Amino acid sequence: MRYGEVDRMGFLYHSHYVEYFDVGRSEMMREVGMPNSEIEARGIELPVLKVEIDYKKPAFYDDLLTIRTTLRELPKVKIRFDYEVFSENGELITTGAVTLAFMNAKTKRPVRCPEFLIEAIAKYLP
Repeated sequence: MRYGEVDRMGFLYHSHYVEYFDVGRSEMMREVGMPNSEIEARGIELPVLKVEIDYKKPAFYDDLLTIRTTLRELPKVKIRFDYEVFSENGELITTGAVTLAFMNAKTKRPVRCPEFLIEAIAKYLP
């Protein structure tokens, strides 16, 4: 992590975990062939509904962190991404989840998860 991301105690500032979760989600969707830009180009937006974070241990300046992003089930009108943050020695330091809704970009109304997205992510579910 970068120096500007830590607080006076030398800990990773708590709000930066949400940014790291967003990077994890973006990279996961890119890996399944559905980057955010493609989803948005197909008329779907994904506003955040809920963020959960459980801080177990602090991360410190210059730590190398690993963010593990998983999906546990096929989405319907919402999609939930779960996260685990590990220190460079493999210790679990934070867990979290972010729930997003599927929304039609034009009408701004909720919609079901589009079939193209279900097909892309289904093969990555446990």
